[in-house]
Parts: sequence; structure tokens; C-alpha cells
Amino acid sequence: MLGNQISSSFNAADVAQWLNQYQAHLSSNFSVPFFNNETAQGSSSSSLILNAEQSSSIFDQSYQRSEQKYHGGQSSTPAAQAAPTTAAPATNENTQSASNNELYDSYLQEQNTQVAPNTYSVNQAANSNTQANTNSFINFDQNLTVGDVNVGILFNEPSLILALALIIEMIIPLPKGFKISALSPIFVGLSRKVNRPSSSDPQRSFAGFFLSLLILLVILFLVFTLDALSGFDNLVSLIVLIWVLDLKYPQDRAIYVNRALHEGFKEKAKNLLSDLVLRETSMLSPMGIAKAACEGAILRIFSGWFSVIVWYFIAGIEGAVLMQTINLLSQSYNYKLRGNHHFGQFIFRMHQLMIAIPAALLMVFLFVSKNPIRHIAHAKEGFNSFPAPISGLVLGAVGGSLNISLGGPRYYQGTIMRLPKLGGEHNPDDQSILYAMRKIRMCGLLLLVVSVLIDLNF
Repeated sequence: MLGNQISSSFNAADVAQWLNQYQAHLSSNFSVPFFNNETAQGSSSSSLILNAEQSSSIFDQSYQRSEQKYHGGQSSTPAAQAAPTTAAPATNENTQSASNNELYDSYLQEQNTQVAPNTYSVNQAANSNTQANTNSFINFDQNLTVGDVNVGILFNEPSLILALALIIEMIIPLPKGFKISALSPIFVGLSRKVNRPSSSDPQRSFAGFFLSLLILLVILFLVFTLDALSGFDNLVSLIVLIWVLDLKYPQDRAIYVNRALHEGFKEKAKNLLSDLVLRETSMLSPMGIAKAACEGAILRIFSGWFSVIVWYFIAGIEGAVLMQTINLLSQSYNYKLRGNHHFGQFIFRMHQLMIAIPAALLMVFLFVSKNPIRHIAHAKEGFNSFPAPISGLVLGAVGGSLNISLGGPRYYQGTIMRLPKLGGEHNPDDQSILYAMRKIRMCGLLLLVVSVLIDLNF
């Protein structure tokens, strides 16, 4: 009686449903801890399926034992009893496997949804830290800039290096012993060793050629070696340019002569002028002093400053040193001095050749004046009539631009030399000295400005 009551109240289908619900509850509890760690997802999926299959078989065995316990050996309807024990668990097993798979998929989606933003945040933070560290690190390959201005370009462009050298040379009063002009006494002393009065004219010409060429080669070798050892550093170029540029000394001498003439100190003006020109100054009148000072300022600033700038742009510091050395040798071995007529012929021709290109540029910049055409005719006249054709071209062009008369007779070592008149119509005065000096200086500064603009734009 009791067995039949339990059997009727304890239906097999109800037991199977209750066991399946309990199984699903346990499986869901077992599955969560295995996936808390993102790194264990690959291994946990297989473990979850294996645990679900094992738990299903355990519950099936428990269900069979309960059926045997309460039904005993009754086999009145074995087919009906076998149906729930075989078909139902199989169906429930498939349903439970699908439920586990759905649970697993939903859990993965939930985990991916939570992890992806965190991963992006971590990566974004790492990228931000990397970018911050990169920005805080100094990159020496980049150019040094202040706003939109590239400060590092000051040490890369030749025109800006030259501009800095010009400013330093004009502002800082360096003694003559620290300039290349200090080599002039050495050049004169060497010429006395080889330019002997007993030598014939061809021997003097060859001695002048050989000595001048030797001096040029030695100085160029020393400058090139210094430049190469420094790795062609722009600082070396700056120092060498300050050493070879010669504007301050002739400019100051012209100003001093102007002041002395203006104040009426004729003898003082003559003494100051003797350092600027090679001619004798003792017999000069005030107008002759003004004319000689104009010519000296024009030729000295043109050869020792304007031409040096041009040759620096052409051939670097080697070209600048070559131009200034030839200029000094031309002054030391001037063919107008006694004994140097044959000895100084080579360096004289070399000097005229070197200043040809600067003279052509000077003609271009002289168009920026009150009379932009007048200097052309006077330059042509000076080129055709003056013993030194390029020097005559420069004197005629500047004199024509200022409308002052240059040239004429002068004394060299007691011997008068009559040269043709050049330039304009008016005789120069003390103010003409400043005008002539400023005219050459203006052309040099215009050349510098044009070169700076070209370098910065191209």
C-alpha cells in the first residue's frame, strides 16, 4: 500500500524535471568562477562542457537508483517504465547541453562587453603616456625654433654667418695685429730677399710670380686644413671672416680725415691720409687731400671688403682669404713703387682679375642712386683710360654716381705720375669723403640683404 502511494505521488516525470532544474542551477554556479580571469577562457570552455556531461550522467544514475528503490522488482509494465528512464533523460540531456551552451555564449558576450572598453582605456592610457614621454624627450635632429622663426638657421646659411661677422667686425675694434693686414710687413720682408736690385727684369718678374704663388698656396693650405679639421664648422668660418674683412680701418680713417679737414687741421689730415694711400701726401692741397681720401676709401673698401664678400659667396672662406691675400700682396708689391714694376706685375694682374666680378656687381648696385645711368658712361671711360682698368672702372663709376672728379697727377717716391681724370665734374671737398665711403658701403650692404633674402626663401 505504502509503495503504491509513493509511486503514485512520486511521479518519474516530476522527479526528472526537479533534477534537471537542480542540475542547471549547479552548472550555472560552477561555470561563473572559471571565467573570471580573461586568460583562462580557452581552457575553461572545455572544462565547463566536460563538467556538464559528467554531472548529467551522475544525475541519471541517481534517478535510476530512486526508481529501483521505490518500484522494486515490479515489472507489470516494463515498457511504460522504461520509456521515462531512457527517453526522458536523453531529451533532458540534449536540452541541458543546449542550455549550457547558451549560458556559455551569453557569459562570453558579457565578459567581452566588459573587457573591451577596459582594454581600450588601458591601451589609450599607454599611448598617452608614450606620447607624453616622447614629447618630453628632446629631439636634437629637429631644428631649433622660437615660434615660427628657425633660430638654428643662423648657423647654417652663409649670408647670415657673413652678416654676423660684419656686425662684429664693425662694432668690436680689433687691433691691426689681430687682422690679416698684420702679414703685410712679412710679405715686404720676403720680397726684399728675392727682389734684388742686381737681378734682371725677367728674374724679378719670375721672383714676383714664384713668391706670390707660394704665399697664396701656403695660406690657402693652412685655411683649408683648419676648416677640414674642424669639420667645416660654421664657427671657424665666422672667425676667419672677422679676421679677413677690412671695413672698419679704412672707414675710420676716412672719417678722421674728414674731421681734420673740416676743422682746418691740414697737416693732421695729411698724416692720417698717409696710412690710407701709397702716394706722397706732403705736397697736397685741401682739395688734393679730399680727392686722395675719396680714392683711397673707395679702392680700399671695395678691394678689402666688398670683393671679399663677393668671393665668400663664390668659394667660401677659402675664396675670401684668397681675395684678401691678393689684395694685401698687391699693396705690398705695388707696381707703381720703385723696384716693383716687374716684380709686382703678376700680382697686379691677378688682383685686377679677381676684382672683375665684384666690379660687375658694383655696377648693378650703383643703379640704386639718384642718377642710376650716369655712372655707366664714366665707368667705361675709366676702364679704357686708367692704367689699372678694373680699378679705373670702379673709380669712374663711383665718381660719376657722386658727380665728383677723381684721378689726376700724384707723387710716388718723389716721382710724379699723371693719370687721367675720372668721374664727374665737381671737385671733391671734405664731405665728399663721407659720400664716397658710404656709397661703397651701401652697395656691400645691399649685396648682403639680397643674399640673405635668397638664402631664406630658397
